[in-house]
Amino acid sequence: MFVAVLSDKPELRENFCKLVGKEVSRDELGVYSADANGKKIWLVDPLAYPEKIQPLLHTLSMADYVVFLVDGLTPKVGELMVAVNSLKLDKGVVVSTVALPTGGMVLEKYDKAADQNAAKEKVLAASASSGENAFGLVYKTANLPSLGHVAYGALKGGKVKKQDVLFLLPAKNEVEIRSIKVDGGEVDEVTATSGFEMAYKGELVERGVLAPLRNDYQVENIINGRFVKSPFFKDELKGKIHVYSNMQYVEGHLTDNDLTLSAPLAFEKGELILVIDASNQKLRIAGVFQSKW
Repeated sequence: MFVAVLSDKPELRENFCKLVGKEVSRDELGVYSADANGKKIWLVDPLAYPEKIQPLLHTLSMADYVVFLVDGLTPKVGELMVAVNSLKLDKGVVVSTVALPTGGMVLEKYDKAADQNAAKEKVLAASASSGENAFGLVYKTANLPSLGHVAYGALKGGKVKKQDVLFLLPAKNEVEIRSIKVDGGEVDEVTATSGFEMAYKGELVERGVLAPLRNDYQVENIINGRFVKSPFFKDELKGKIHVYSNMQYVEGHLTDNDLTLSAPLAFEKGELILVIDASNQKLRIAGVFQSKW
C-alpha cells in the first residue's frame, strides 16, 4: 500500500515517516517502507513541497491512502485539500489541531486521529485494492555502471516478472525487464501495491507509465473533453498552463473542450487530468480536465 504523507510543514511529514518506517530513498521524493500484518507499506514524502508542486503531484499519483497533518490553516493547507479532492482520494486519516472546512470534500470521509501515534495505528491497519492489469508508475530512472538502465517506481496493478516486455509511456519505448528488486532484495516478480527497482533493456526515459504492450492508453497532443474549474480557484486562466497525469507534467493551452499540449500525454478515456497554474501564488491547482469517454 502506498501512503501519501501530506503537510505544508516538511518537518511534520518527515517525523511521521520516520515514526512508521525506514527510509529507502531520498531524491525528489522521500520513500520509506514498513511491514504490518504481513503486508508492505510504502510512505511517500513530497520533499520539495510546498516550494515545488511536482513532488506533491507525483506523490498523489502513487497514493492509495493519505495521511494529512495540519497544525494551522494556511494557503498551502488549502491547496493540499483541493489536490486530494480533485483526484478523489477518499481514504485517509487527518491529524489536525484546528477545525478544517471539509464540507462537501473527500476529507469528510477520512478517519480522525488525535496525534501522530494514533495516525500510525490507522495506517498500519489500512489496506489497498488493485486491478488485475499490470500498471506501474516510474518516478525516476538512472544509468548505473553495474546494472545499466534502472527504473524506480510503484506497481499499482497486476504483476511484472523478469523478462516481461512492456511499454514506457508516453514515449512508447519498449523495455525488457532484466532484474527486479523490492526493498533492496532481488525477486523474480513484483506484485501490485509494491515499490520496485527494475533494471531493463531499452532507452532511458525519465518518468512515466509502465504498461503492457496491449493497453488502453491513448497518447495524444490534443485531448478532447471538458474542463471543470475548482470552486476554490478564483483567478482566470490566461495563456500557458500545465497539466498533470501519472508522472507526466506537460505545458499546454486550455479551452473549455480541448487541451493542446507541447508534448504527448498518455491517458485513459474518462481520466481526470489535473490543470495547473504553476505561477499562481494562492492556489496552483485550477481544476480537472476530464477526457472524453
